[in-house]
Amino acid sequence: MAEPVSTRPLLACPRRRSALGAFLAGVVAAGCAHAVEPARPSAWSSIAYVVPPGGRSPGPLPGPPQVAYASMRIEPRPGTLPPPPSAQPPPSDPGAAPPAGAGAAPERRYAVQPGVLLPPLVQQKVALLALAFFRRTGKELVITSGTRDAAQQAEAMHELFRLGADVMGLYRNKPAAREIQRAYQVGSATGRPASVVIAAMAEVIRLQIERGTFISAHLRAGAFDVRNKDMSAADKRAFLEAVAEIGGATALEESRPPHFHLQVD
Repeated sequence: MAEPVSTRPLLACPRRRSALGAFLAGVVAAGCAHAVEPARPSAWSSIAYVVPPGGRSPGPLPGPPQVAYASMRIEPRPGTLPPPPSAQPPPSDPGAAPPAGAGAAPERRYAVQPGVLLPPLVQQKVALLALAFFRRTGKELVITSGTRDAAQQAEAMHELFRLGADVMGLYRNKPAAREIQRAYQVGSATGRPASVVIAAMAEVIRLQIERGTFISAHLRAGAFDVRNKDMSAADKRAFLEAVAEIGGATALEESRPPHFHLQVD
């Protein structure tokens, strides 16, 4: 096998330049016409002049005219050609299904009633609680209340007063609860419509918020309610166990209407 004498560009050496000229002249004299396409400077950098072992031609070749025995090899500059097909990654299939577990969202094991708003932090807590409860019972949770504004809080408290719930026992801030209760009692005693009474209660709650007083954690996006009227005694125990498992929340069972009130710590 012939070995290259040098890998330096052929035209940089006068001696090799004359040898190449002699070779090409012999080809033309033999009546052979070759079309040569110039190589890209960016992809091809050197030409090696190859002679047989010993550095001499093998002698006269049969048939006229006789030309010097020589060959050329064009070598690519490293890093300028694409990798072989085997090294290239296979083309992606837009219709292919993603790998299992890639970007998959966790299963949702709870339902939210219409109009209920859950901020991101509360929603994360609800999702964890629902999964823990589902593992124990195979049942999903129903979220009946989330973040409230003053009007929504007034509506919820109006329902508690109407049902005769122990409102004073439900709220820690007794003075604030009494202010709202007074608005309910005055409106109810005068026979005003429920919508008017609720609006009066909401105004009291708004004034409390302006003073920095929040009668409920629902007003600060820190609470949510879970329906429990369809839970058995075993389900309720499993629910409280799930609350203890996830941590960061306190559960209070209320009977009118029946639900678990959870306050996020």
